[in-house]
Amino acid sequence: METIKVLTEKDKIYATALIYIKEGQQNKFEEYRAKAGAILERHNARLEKVVRPTTLAQGDMQLPDEIHFVVFDSKESMDAVGNDADYKKIIEELRTPSVERLIVIPSKLSDFEFTREIGDKSKTYGIALINYNKGEKYKELFEDYHDQVCEIMPEFGTHFERFLIPTGIKGEFKRPDEIHRFYFDSMEGLQQMGSDPRMLKLFPLRDESLNDLNFIIGEAL
Repeated sequence: METIKVLTEKDKIYATALIYIKEGQQNKFEEYRAKAGAILERHNARLEKVVRPTTLAQGDMQLPDEIHFVVFDSKESMDAVGNDADYKKIIEELRTPSVERLIVIPSKLSDFEFTREIGDKSKTYGIALINYNKGEKYKELFEDYHDQVCEIMPEFGTHFERFLIPTGIKGEFKRPDEIHRFYFDSMEGLQQMGSDPRMLKLFPLRDESLNDLNFIIGEAL
């Protein structure tokens, strides 16, 4: 009897693509994006969201022109996309001529338990690329910080989309230890949260536990 594997959210691959578009090539890249989305769907994958960064709120990385979040049902799904002849064609004809730099970070879901919410195009989005200091104690410090701030953040209209653990990286960039995705009801709420006394008290715990944090704010396309 054939055994059928039931796929779960934990089996899926969550890819974050940081994309730097060549000057004057936005239209060509948008054509690539549209065609790639259709090809992804052939292979049990989808372009979950596209964010156009507007601000680097913290960190020193070069701000990407677009960030794409892609979900693959499995490694087989991801491999099938990569081997698709039509996909190879649009990479050659559209992506390569239009993209200056591409960083792809495949990830799995973290074990952090939360209520996932999905924002629309009216919301402001935040993406945190997080690197701990070396040593288990710093990871535990960050987990302590994270648990506490996640109790406070919803009061200011912050919603949680995904918490990811990177499993690899393609491109010249330091692989994050975690990727956190949020959306905000308003920039005013985000600013109020940043100045809340409880948050200010916790920020030193965050700063002690991390050696790098890039926090990108942007709008959904």
